[in-house]
Amino acid sequence: MAAIDADTLDPPQRASALRTVAVILVRAISILLTVALAIGVGIWSSRAMISRGSPLSTDMYGPWQHWRDAGRESSDPYTRAHILASGKLWISADSAGIFEARTDSQGARLHSSCSYRIEGASLPGLWWSLSVFDLQGRLIPNDADRYEFTADTVAPNPNGSYVISLGRDARPGNWLPTSGAGRLVLVFTVLDPATGLSDEQRVERNKRLPIIEREDCS
Repeated sequence: MAAIDADTLDPPQRASALRTVAVILVRAISILLTVALAIGVGIWSSRAMISRGSPLSTDMYGPWQHWRDAGRESSDPYTRAHILASGKLWISADSAGIFEARTDSQGARLHSSCSYRIEGASLPGLWWSLSVFDLQGRLIPNDADRYEFTADTVAPNPNGSYVISLGRDARPGNWLPTSGAGRLVLVFTVLDPATGLSDEQRVERNKRLPIIEREDCS
């Protein structure tokens, strides 16, 4: 295509050529911005699905999130990426239920500036553990060297239920310290018995996850 010498054009032709060039530039910039936006949204949504999950890969039971295919060979790419990013060795969903909570049962973010009452129902024949971590997935250092309660170590109520206190200040009973960790993540793990669980039994188990109630904040 021959180049156009703008100096040889009369004013109307020159204005028309400039408008044509401007339209081409605007269209090119619009296409580039659209592509950049699509890539940015794609990266953001992928990261969100890997770190926080979605209905495609997780189930919610109140404040508790469960990666339904964790550890399974059939797990989706987002679940696999989440497990790799966590740096933890996860138990297969065929052998245990692993539930994470970042909010209380009313939906407010868990934070070490608040204290919480965690109330759980009896789970006959099932071993469980409840641990607290900071937002980076690290155990929270504390003078009591206390990081979790399990079905073996918790002091239960007479009917088999239990109450665990979560907070910075020491208190009697089942107390998990949070120090000044900031945002918190609770992890509740329930191991299947050696005989396994049926789908119906898993549904019933998932109905009996602990309730997380905020008491006060300072």
